[in-house]
Amino acid sequence: MQQNNNYEPKKHTIVTKELLLTSANEQQSPKRRRRVITDLADVHEIRLEYLNILQITCLWPLSNLVKLKLNNNAIEKIENLDSLVHLCELDLSFNRIRVIENLEALANIRVLSFYDNEIEVVQGIEHMQNLAILSLGKNNVSDTETHVLYLRKLKGLRSLQMLGNPCAKKNGYASYLMAFVPQLVYYGYKMISDQERAEAAEEHCRALSELQEAESKKRKEVDAARLEEEKIAQQALSYVEYLDEDSLFRMMFSQDEDGKKLVRLNQGTEAAYEQYRQRFAAVSHALYELGLKEEKLRREEIEALDGVFDDVLTTTTNKARAVLNSVQGKRTEITVRVTQMLREAALVADDADIDDDAIDEIDKLARHLAWEFGEYVHGVWSKLLHEETVVHEQIEEMSRIFEANLNDMVSAFLEVAQDHFAQLRSFETEYSDNLMPMVVVYLNGLEDHKKSPFELEISEDKEALNNCLQGSHFMHLQIIDDRQDRMVTRLKEWKTRFLNNLVEDETSRNRNRILEITHFLNYHKENATVAKLLGQQEEIGEKESEFTVTSSEAEKYDLHSDEEDY
Repeated sequence: MQQNNNYEPKKHTIVTKELLLTSANEQQSPKRRRRVITDLADVHEIRLEYLNILQITCLWPLSNLVKLKLNNNAIEKIENLDSLVHLCELDLSFNRIRVIENLEALANIRVLSFYDNEIEVVQGIEHMQNLAILSLGKNNVSDTETHVLYLRKLKGLRSLQMLGNPCAKKNGYASYLMAFVPQLVYYGYKMISDQERAEAAEEHCRALSELQEAESKKRKEVDAARLEEEKIAQQALSYVEYLDEDSLFRMMFSQDEDGKKLVRLNQGTEAAYEQYRQRFAAVSHALYELGLKEEKLRREEIEALDGVFDDVLTTTTNKARAVLNSVQGKRTEITVRVTQMLREAALVADDADIDDDAIDEIDKLARHLAWEFGEYVHGVWSKLLHEETVVHEQIEEMSRIFEANLNDMVSAFLEVAQDHFAQLRSFETEYSDNLMPMVVVYLNGLEDHKKSPFELEISEDKEALNNCLQGSHFMHLQIIDDRQDRMVTRLKEWKTRFLNNLVEDETSRNRNRILEITHFLNYHKENATVAKLLGQQEEIGEKESEFTVTSSEAEKYDLHSDEEDY
């Protein structure tokens, strides 16, 4: 047969913005074809099929994409999909993918297809708890147990395609899958019957029972660890984490290998250690209880302060509302008077032009009323600012009293806490001093051939024994000191930060209140000028509804800002 030398392999397509825009516009439904897509963020579905794409690139502008089809291409690596966080359906079937990877950002995937690729290991999808349909058919997955137990963790999985893999050709594979992935409803696009499920569970009853028991144990361990973390986090709010019972004591010995060896020398050293542990734990727990109690007292003090602030600000707000209502009423009264005069003058003129004397009289009255309203507004402004100044000074005074109380509370607690830490250090020193003679007596009475390498080392070299004891002692003291420093530093930092925020919040509240008062009154003053009163009666009437105290705009200038977080 003569070879065709004119054959040219199909060129690889590079994904570009132009390609994406073209595809998105061509693939619109007929009803939406008239709307030209210019922003890729507006695209929710796109098909990039049969384009001989080698590399996934340039998809980041599709930030709101929900459905992506990249099937029937030449893709070898999954990459550059991190920006598609809204993606629910991804089709990568009929490509050359070997490894499932780089899908961590796609937590919302519900439908995922890798049909007809070169995948050997099922991985990289354990975070997809919303995944319902998974197609891995016609790949190179050969193991059975590993990938089935992996899929068992996907609690939302309902449909699975594995046909065409070496594992699926093994006897008993389907039964094993149905037994260990009970959430499956469909396998190979066929519904799993109740009989098939029951027979699979019976066949693998023992192994399934052992797995369930192991999973239950693991869940309990995870739950216990989570509860412990939550407990530590809660205790940290009181600055007493790791002080409950003997937590700090165990921490001292956790990395002290020499110290643990010295404890286990004989019954005497073990008894000394146990006595030390009990005394240490008692003082540590007392400090823990004290810390919880003091935190509760601090919270109560803060809540009491918030309550007082709320009462003061609520009272001030109610007074301000009453005053501002009077401003609204005053302005309405002036508007009505001028409007009435204009109407009466027009009636007297019998629809003719109003004479100059009448106009002068109305203008004179309007000017007087505008001046009078301006003086009234200025008086209201002065009154409200005076009341706000009084409130500000009251809050500052209460804050100073609270600051003094808080300083006293924190100082008193830290003083007692330092006494507790001093006791812990004293116990450590006493234990270390008592341990030395006990170790010496024990080693002197023990024959060399009965000594362990560690015992031989410290018995033959007094300096080695001394270094061992001193090293252990220093390590324990360091841990106690570090824990004390941590408590003192964190509590003082919280106090400073809290008090600074208290001052800053009140300063901000006061400034905003003054701006609100000034802006609200200026609006009414500016809308009660002669020009407004004479020439824009209709406009003023329309705007009256915008600045009633019960309107949304009045709420904008509402002087109630007692929700500041202290």
